[in-house]
Amino acid sequence: MQPIVLYDIPCKLPKKKWAPNPSKTRFCLGHKSLPYEVVWVELCDIAATMKAIGASPTAGKRYTVPVIKDPNTGALVSDSHAIAKYLDETYPDKLLIPRGAHVLVETFETLFINTVMTPSFKLLMARTLEIQNDISREAFIASRLKMSRETRWEDMAPEEKTQQMWAAFKRGLDVVDGWYQKSGGRWIMGDTFSFADVVVASWMAWWNTVLNKQERQEVHALHRGRWANLLADVNAECNTDLGSFEEHSHSFL
Repeated sequence: MQPIVLYDIPCKLPKKKWAPNPSKTRFCLGHKSLPYEVVWVELCDIAATMKAIGASPTAGKRYTVPVIKDPNTGALVSDSHAIAKYLDETYPDKLLIPRGAHVLVETFETLFINTVMTPSFKLLMARTLEIQNDISREAFIASRLKMSRETRWEDMAPEEKTQQMWAAFKRGLDVVDGWYQKSGGRWIMGDTFSFADVVVASWMAWWNTVLNKQERQEVHALHRGRWANLLADVNAECNTDLGSFEEHSHSFL
């Protein structure tokens, strides 16, 4: 089998990988033991590169990653959820989305983002800017200001609002912890591993890359260590090594 090509965004850290959406595809490929190789595309070059290879835009008619090119079938697929569905259809061993659960999994992802990410979006974007390669900093700032409807980067996460945003982030995790408690197992679907758990682990791997040491330790201690344990469990399930609460030692504060 020829390796599947994964298009991803690099950063200035040694391992380069940071972005949560491509991490979802890395977990998916690992879960199915599918070989792949990475093509790194700077944030500022994504639109031009995706147009050049013929990839489709995603929500909001934006060109994004992940995108995969499967030389075994000729398929070119954009968007992490669509990629998971494609992989299940094409390589059906070890399903990522249980049959009949596509809508539930997609809804879970939206709810998770609205619960945890939306209240803390600006804080996490401010942290993420610090790891961007210099060539992509301007594109990152412009795109995130547009997403957050701000006009100045200084207004994204001013010091006087940082603690409020951090508290909102942890409150969101409180809610998601409640979902897992009700599942009756270690996964959100009880004893059934799914793309929903991949979603949570991918955001966690991103947080571990951009949060400072104290913040990571706080997340690690929350909910009896659930988030560190869940990330470790997903990595074990997918034969991957994406993120850990101990891996990153930088501090941006």
